[in-house]
Amino acid sequence: MNPKPKVYVDFDDVLCETALEFTRVLEREFGRRVAFEDIFCFDLGQAFGLSRADLARLMRLTHEPEVLLRMEPVPGAIEALGRWTEAGREVRVVTGRPSYTREASLQWLKAHDVPFADLHFVDKYARESDDAFRHELLTLDQLARMDFCLAVEDSPQMVRFLAHQTRIPVAVLRRPWNANGLDLAPEAAPRVFRCDDWPHILQMFPAPSGT
Repeated sequence: MNPKPKVYVDFDDVLCETALEFTRVLEREFGRRVAFEDIFCFDLGQAFGLSRADLARLMRLTHEPEVLLRMEPVPGAIEALGRWTEAGREVRVVTGRPSYTREASLQWLKAHDVPFADLHFVDKYARESDDAFRHELLTLDQLARMDFCLAVEDSPQMVRFLAHQTRIPVAVLRRPWNANGLDLAPEAAPRVFRCDDWPHILQMFPAPSGT
């Protein structure tokens, strides 16, 4: 039997409203207000005007289980994954979160009835970490070798990686931090599709084809 086509779906700000929760923690713990629409870059240290130490503290706070578990689903995301699953696609959730968040991340997925086949933790950004489970992270090279038929991302860095290192189409969920260009090579640009929201993604990819 042929394996089901696999779809790569990023977790933060693709499945759940991570940045919105970050702004709430930022205001509560640091006394700073930054509107979601003003998060102008993916580097939160720059976007929030934080020192390296304060950014590290923010990341620790926002990766606490109680914070992760109160994040809301991105509108339309779960319905779209359900449509793909019904069409015989296998949804793989891919995240750059620290791997110590695995239990809370799985709990969130199950609490919101997200249809998915697996959850992959990937060393997406080579961040410094004392994570005791760092050895469990997939490398970017390992990720690129996985046989996906479509990827859904919001991170400019990961969009560039996928577009340049794989042959799959990449749906980019529109966010303020990816609005100002993705710096793609001409041969990679045709594989990248900007989408306003999840209904738009589903309209463009009603049933992603196998590779």
